[in-house]
Amino acid sequence: MSPSRVQDDDDDPVTATYDVYLTPAQSEQILLLQYPNRVRTRPYNKRHGGCPEDVRVKPSTGFIEVDVGLNTTFNFNKYKGLQWGDALQTSHDLHGNATGTYGPAAGFGGAKPRSGGVGRQTLKDSAARDTQIANDLLAFYDAESDKRVLRTQTLGGQITRHDAPEEAGKPVYFVGAFRDDQLHLTKVDGTAHMRPQFHHLDAEEQRARISASRAAALENPDARPPGEARSILAREKKVGDGWAGDGRDRLEDRTRKQLQEAEAEEWVKLEYVDEDMQDAYDKFAERMFVRDVEGAARLKSGMGGWEYLDAVSAPRRDSPTRRRKRPPRRRAEVADEGDGGGEVDVTGGGAEAGREGGE
Repeated sequence: MSPSRVQDDDDDPVTATYDVYLTPAQSEQILLLQYPNRVRTRPYNKRHGGCPEDVRVKPSTGFIEVDVGLNTTFNFNKYKGLQWGDALQTSHDLHGNATGTYGPAAGFGGAKPRSGGVGRQTLKDSAARDTQIANDLLAFYDAESDKRVLRTQTLGGQITRHDAPEEAGKPVYFVGAFRDDQLHLTKVDGTAHMRPQFHHLDAEEQRARISASRAAALENPDARPPGEARSILAREKKVGDGWAGDGRDRLEDRTRKQLQEAEAEEWVKLEYVDEDMQDAYDKFAERMFVRDVEGAARLKSGMGGWEYLDAVSAPRRDSPTRRRKRPPRRRAEVADEGDGGGEVDVTGGGAEAGREGGE
């Protein structure tokens, strides 16, 4: 063995070994929610003052949202909190938008006014709205108790399912849990990047647009009202079971179909359990470990050494019928002086190396 090889082994010694186990698949899904805008040292939990209050998901389309409570005592703009809270409440009163969801999770769908003219009665004019906000500023905490303040931040994203056909060939993620000298791996079913959602700004813009439209109608009753705002999906005509067009499965058509499904799907509420609660510890111990380690079946590799190298290597650009070349034989210098300065073949060609060393 060459001196460099000995030095590398000394610099990187084996400090511990672990038996690796794969937990069996179960009905519960393991989703990895990543928060790119949040530092790792301050996760969203009760201990750090950012405990999620509501969690909802659209299982078919994969959209997920989390409402995290905000501290309205420090570093909080009370006027904006009242203004945006009123915008979301107006969206609920006029259109029945209980969750205040806009954007891709709602399919970019337009507002659907309630029947019976209820919306026209509940929309306040600018003067009445400013008066209410001014009064609520004087009794802010009463307004907060009456849920007239935007006191939550919404984080949302779309789940990427790792078993989807478009994810074939991509890395597979596992969650590891250590117990003594054992490492238990649980497969992650999907991941989602959770970023701030600005539904309150969309609600404010929608309210301003409706208010301006009604003001214009009062000034000129004979004017033709503007066309109803519709989503891009409502304007798309369907032919049979497919979209109108050239019949090809285009990316644009698939995106439209996904948005239509997101608009039609209802939210499903989930129960949030904080990570420091006993229920979370019990579920962790139940789900993240193999119970019968003695009876666990041993894994066997389905490929040999060369097959593994072919699988992890970059694809070849030459002819597919061309046979793969074996790498050239490597020769290592013998460090001991007693070997006479010859060379040995470390891949198996010992006879040839011996002849060359004697020449």
